[in-house]
Amino acid sequence: MADRLTALLHALRRTDRLIAATIGFAIVAAVFTGLAATSLRDHRAIERERIENAEILDAARSGILAMISIRDASAPDDVKKVLDQSTGAFKTDFEARSAAFVSVVQQAKVVTTGDVVAQGIESRDDETATVLVYATSSVTNAAGAENETRSWRLRVTMTDDHNRYKMSKVEFVA
Repeated sequence: MADRLTALLHALRRTDRLIAATIGFAIVAAVFTGLAATSLRDHRAIERERIENAEILDAARSGILAMISIRDASAPDDVKKVLDQSTGAFKTDFEARSAAFVSVVQQAKVVTTGDVVAQGIESRDDETATVLVYATSSVTNAAGAENETRSWRLRVTMTDDHNRYKMSKVEFVA
């Protein structure tokens, strides 16, 4: 009888150890699953931000190139490209001055070709981003400029306008 009782106690101890090991394994598995889920969520958020940053930079590049690449022969269309990539007060102001701008460009026979040399996001929130841009343009006009290089340092505010980033403010930086 004592042997049977000892065997039963050993069996219970083995069962207790097995239960404890199973519970321990379940806890470790749950912790790792939670960590993996958190890591995946963070990865997706970082990837989404990277994609949005690229969209913002592409939109800023395109808008600035439209602004600094103007030709007398296509000035109305060139201005339209700038307006299509603009929103808010900047668009309103540029639109109000666009007829006079086109007239000056055509009379002076201006031809400019721009290039964005460098750009980066200075700050960003849910709806806007501030992009710093360094660009150059080559200018030819009736006043005698012949492929003169101009440098532009700009701070451009990009605003989400119906899921498309557009220029809402352009500042020249000294």
